[in-house]
Amino acid sequence: MQMSIYDNPVFFERYLKLRENPHSVNELIEKPTMFALLPDLKGKSVLDLGCGVGDHLQQYLALGARKVVGLDLSKAMLSQAEQNFAKNSRDLTAYRFYNLPMADLDQVEEQNFDLITSSFAFHYVENFPDLLQKIRKKLKPQGTLIFSQEHPIVTCYRGGERWEKNAEKEQQAYRLNYYREEGKRERNWFQQSFTTYHRTLSTILNQLMQSGFILDRIEEPMLTEQTQWHSEFKDLCHRPPLLVIRSHL
Repeated sequence: MQMSIYDNPVFFERYLKLRENPHSVNELIEKPTMFALLPDLKGKSVLDLGCGVGDHLQQYLALGARKVVGLDLSKAMLSQAEQNFAKNSRDLTAYRFYNLPMADLDQVEEQNFDLITSSFAFHYVENFPDLLQKIRKKLKPQGTLIFSQEHPIVTCYRGGERWEKNAEKEQQAYRLNYYREEGKRERNWFQQSFTTYHRTLSTILNQLMQSGFILDRIEEPMLTEQTQWHSEFKDLCHRPPLLVIRSHL
């Protein structure tokens, strides 16, 4: 089975510190947008793809979900998730975790989920149509899929300077390049190399519809102008860092 970059101890520690920051993109933009799109979860079963340390799954249980299942490639993530759930959940039958890549979703034993979610993970998937077919088989009729991923204007980046800068080296404009050229992108984050996959917005939407999903909502959330946020976030008032889509069968 392929290895996860999150199983590098140094990378994982840095990632956890980032997620603990209340002013991260996840906390300021992604989670509020995702949770605003959730249906009523009372008595429902939910599968989270790329569940990480299980934060979303714990909140789903708090919102009344009957059963939550998490899937993640990273052993470190799932170990932390198990510890978190052991401390906070009294019902051991209410959750389950699988150490699997999303491409092996069909190995999950549970079926007929009311809702499948994924947070900031689908840009790691090479074969999106294949994943969508596997998701469809795991959902109940009229089941819901909600996911966030890096926005295509972010995933298109293939090298070179991301920013146009002035003489004082201040960021002036975000460069958009290689948008048309879909496929693999070699990336580096926290001095760790990893691979993502770029698809245009139209490809993402068309593949969803071709796989039998009906689009309910598309969000491209951005920050509102707030002077207290770090200067690196100022451009996020003008461009969306992520794409969030809700659809159903």
